[in-house]
Amino acid sequence: MGGKIPQGLILVVRWIIGKHASYACQMIRVFIFLVCLVAGGGASADVYRWVDDDGVIHFSDRPHEGAEIVALPGAQTFSAPAVSRPQPATQPEEAEPETSSSVAAEYTSLRITGPGQDEVLWNIGGVLNVNIALEPRLEAGHSVTLFLDGQAVSQLTGDQRSIQLSDVYRGTHELRAEIHDANGEGVFRSTAVTFTVQQTSVQNTNNPNTPG
Repeated sequence: MGGKIPQGLILVVRWIIGKHASYACQMIRVFIFLVCLVAGGGASADVYRWVDDDGVIHFSDRPHEGAEIVALPGAQTFSAPAVSRPQPATQPEEAEPETSSSVAAEYTSLRITGPGQDEVLWNIGGVLNVNIALEPRLEAGHSVTLFLDGQAVSQLTGDQRSIQLSDVYRGTHELRAEIHDANGEGVFRSTAVTFTVQQTSVQNTNNPNTPG
C-alpha cells in the first residue's frame, strides 16, 4: 500500500468528523477502524454504520443488524497519458542514377578545328575534311554528331576525331558538333563554324581568285 490512505477512506473520515465532531472518543474508534481497513485491503469494500443502545456509533466492513451502508463519494481516478512510441529512423533515399545534365557537366570543351571559322575552301570536289577536339574523352555509349546546315550528316564514336563528309558543294555552309548520350539526348555542343566552298570555273582561267 506504500502507507498512503486511499481517497475514499479520507472522505469517510471527513464526513464523520463533520457530523460528530463532539465525540472525541468515537473518533479514536473510527481511526483504528480505518487503519485496519487499509491494512486489510478493505478500502474498496462497503462500510456499515450503526448506533448501539448507549448511543455509540460504530463502523465496520461487515454487515450488522440494523446497520446502514455509508454511501462513499466516488474515488478520484487518474488516466495516464498514452505513451508515444518513437518512430523508427527513416532510411536515407538512394541516390538517383546520373542524368544527362550531370554527365554534361563532365565535358569542358568541344570544338571544330577544321574547317576554320570563315575559311574559304577551293576545289574540294564535294569532299569536306572535318576535325574536332573535345575534353575529356567521350563517355561509354556517347557519340558526337555533326550537323551541316542544320542536318545531321555523320557521327563520331570512341577516340575518332576526324571524318570526311561527301556532297559538300559550292556555297557558304554552317557546321557544328553535338555530343549525345546513350539515350540519344544532346548533352554538350560546340560553337557553329561558317565556311565557304569555291570551285574554279574552267571558262574563266584568268579569275584572280583561282589558286595558283
